[in-house]
Amino acid sequence: MDWEEERIRQERRERRRRLHEKLAENARTDVARRQDKSANKSNQDAVQNGVDSSRQDEDQDQAKLEKKQAASNKNKQKSSKQKPVKKKAKQKAKWRLPKFNIKGKANSKKQKQGQAGKRKQQVTSNQGMPPVKKVQKSEPTNWKKMVLLLLPFVIALFVAGYYASPLNHVASITVEGVEDTESMNLSPLNEGMSVTDLKNSKGEVEQAIVNQNPSVKSATVNVSDWNKVAVNVSAYRQLGYIQIADFFYPLLENNEIIDTPLPSLEKELPLFEGYDIANEDQKAKLTETVKALSSLSDDIIQKISLVTYTGDESNTDRIALQMVDGNVVRGFISSIGDRMSYYNGIASQLDGQTGLIDMEVAIYFTELNDGNNPYALEEDKKAYDESVAAESSAASESEASELDASSTDSGSETTDSSTTESTSGSNASSASSSEGSQVESTDAQAASSSVETDAASGNSVVESVSE
Repeated sequence: MDWEEERIRQERRERRRRLHEKLAENARTDVARRQDKSANKSNQDAVQNGVDSSRQDEDQDQAKLEKKQAASNKNKQKSSKQKPVKKKAKQKAKWRLPKFNIKGKANSKKQKQGQAGKRKQQVTSNQGMPPVKKVQKSEPTNWKKMVLLLLPFVIALFVAGYYASPLNHVASITVEGVEDTESMNLSPLNEGMSVTDLKNSKGEVEQAIVNQNPSVKSATVNVSDWNKVAVNVSAYRQLGYIQIADFFYPLLENNEIIDTPLPSLEKELPLFEGYDIANEDQKAKLTETVKALSSLSDDIIQKISLVTYTGDESNTDRIALQMVDGNVVRGFISSIGDRMSYYNGIASQLDGQTGLIDMEVAIYFTELNDGNNPYALEEDKKAYDESVAAESSAASESEASELDASSTDSGSETTDSSTTESTSGSNASSASSSEGSQVESTDAQAASSSVETDAASGNSVVESVSE
């Protein structure tokens, strides 16, 4: 609309200019006509005055000449009476030409006076006319040049206004992806900082947020609505807790321990125990355990209540898991991650029965007792071992008494037959003992292979074995 109004104004100015030019031309023509008329009149008057004056001068000169001639005639007559007439009198008539020259000079003066009067009339006539204004033709404006000249200044003005306006300063910051947003360290990002500086150093700000927060895996800073900032955070998964003194500290899947002491466990996650962080070897085992369990799903992680390190001098790779459903898992750190992925299938085949799931060499299920329970107390384990030893000694004594009774019954026979029978009895006892050992070994093999896992299908076959 501004350009259209300017174009209309320009057309109006052009029309006015043309009208003024026409009026000025008409005025000039009128003045020229008037001046010509006045000049003609003055010339005519001057000519007429000159003619009249010349005639009067001629008459006066003629009269003077006539008087002089008359006087000269009288003198001649007088002289003719006295002296003879000389030829010089004829020569006096030649002096009339200078008289006419005098008249020409007078006529020229009169002409000059007439021209001066004409000029005065022209001047007086011009003074009576109104002053004519000179109208200068204005060149048409070149809008393209004006735009090209003004555009850099306009852009600089807008840029300076944006830098100084509140739109260039961060108004609000929101954090998404984590629950505890108050403990997040977002420095150098803060409210009031320049949005332009934030966009130029976006990568550095994101890396600073990751470095200052151990629980953050990655961070993305986005600017919306000119000056509103949203920080999208991807956090490491929490695998459990570790107890130091009387407090619990969150343990992340990247083996980072959050320095936030808690008086109790806040989430249904396992507690890692038996690891001495001050010991470099056990700290390395904790790192291996976290790396192995990080491959499990959240469903299986939440079914674990305790993760206990049970390594000793004979084997430093042992680990035990206390499950929420009452089962106990025993295995090695190097293979526990892969074999625990089948736990849901194994638990579904037990039909609510609880016991020991051994995952050290193979995967098999047995009844849980103080002898094979890694969470049993040392006193209970010793008592169980003593009871097992007493039962085995009683069984051996009963077998020995049975053998003595059979030998006394055969004592009435002859010495040869007794020796033969004793020999055969000894052979039979050795055979029975060998058969018993074969049965025991067969039972041990059956117990060791009671649970077999198909690596291709992931199905487990579980059998209950009682001692």
